[in-house]
Amino acid sequence: MSCVLILDTIVKSDFIIVGQGLAGTLLGFELLKAGKKVLFIDSPDYKKASEVAAGLINPVVFRRMTKSWRIDELYPQMTETYYGLEQMLGEPFFFPIKIRKVFGKGDDLLWERKYFENDLEQYLSLGTDHSGHPQLEMPYGCGWIEKGGWVNLKRLLSLFKSWLQNRDLLLNETFQYDLLQIEQKSIRYKGIDAGKIIFCEGSQGNRNPFFREVRYKPVKGEILDLTIEDYCENNILNKSFFLLPVSGNSFRLGATYCWDPVDCNPTEAGKEELSRKLAQVLKTKFTVTGHQAGIRPTAHDRRPVIGLHPAIPVIGILNGLGAKGCLAGPYAAKELSNLLLNRSQTIPAEINVSRYFASGK
Repeated sequence: MSCVLILDTIVKSDFIIVGQGLAGTLLGFELLKAGKKVLFIDSPDYKKASEVAAGLINPVVFRRMTKSWRIDELYPQMTETYYGLEQMLGEPFFFPIKIRKVFGKGDDLLWERKYFENDLEQYLSLGTDHSGHPQLEMPYGCGWIEKGGWVNLKRLLSLFKSWLQNRDLLLNETFQYDLLQIEQKSIRYKGIDAGKIIFCEGSQGNRNPFFREVRYKPVKGEILDLTIEDYCENNILNKSFFLLPVSGNSFRLGATYCWDPVDCNPTEAGKEELSRKLAQVLKTKFTVTGHQAGIRPTAHDRRPVIGLHPAIPVIGILNGLGAKGCLAGPYAAKELSNLLLNRSQTIPAEINVSRYFASGK
């Protein structure tokens, strides 16, 4: 959408979405699928975590060997959403593949015990794989996650952006909060009249004056791009890191967690940490071809933040997807879209933005 169209004419829309990262893309897809007109405002000046993240899908919390939060609901919604988006955009970007979890001493016993205790049957293979691998150091064997995978987020966002641009549904500019006019049942921004505006701003959400109550705990993550000539596997390798096959001999290695400083600057310390961890498992040489950092938009309780402002219900939010955004995002977007489309009257309390506006919070 050109600036001339926005500024010189009144454009009517059902919704405005601010931010075209993963959260905005997923919510927009649900609303567009329902036949609504959705206009996006996306700043070219902000670096999206979605464009850096590896897009890993892991249904298990390895540290405790439990299911990921709400995974039995998240996983089917995730596959439905991504396959639907692939059909809409005409290109695959979602790749289900297994995860090889390299065991340390005693991990095999924990794996077998938690397999039954935590109802992990549909996500794990039972037992230890001792077959080995010529390029991997695995003295205690490994276990397999059956329902792993990854989303090529950079490609998804690029495809969706082009789709929007071809239909004049995208304004590339930084949103100016002071220009938002709020009415009882609608909003106006410059020359756009809309029923509601939804903020999907990722790590920039802490600047939003309408949702100051939301408590974020952003986390910096660094990822390396690698080439590995003598290692060709179509599964994700995991042991206090992940090694994700992208294509041929190209891989992505991640990820670090850093709470101070939280910025988008790659560091030698991050590169060294990831390289050292991989070298403890991978026997062959690898070459670092790229190094990126991003900020995960994580809420203080590591749950998505969705819903309408309790005092200004024409303003909404979808944020806080965090490190498992590719899993949680489709579910969160579906829940919010159901509310916006009057298919539902409630949002689960643990992800509702109202939890930040309750007394004493």
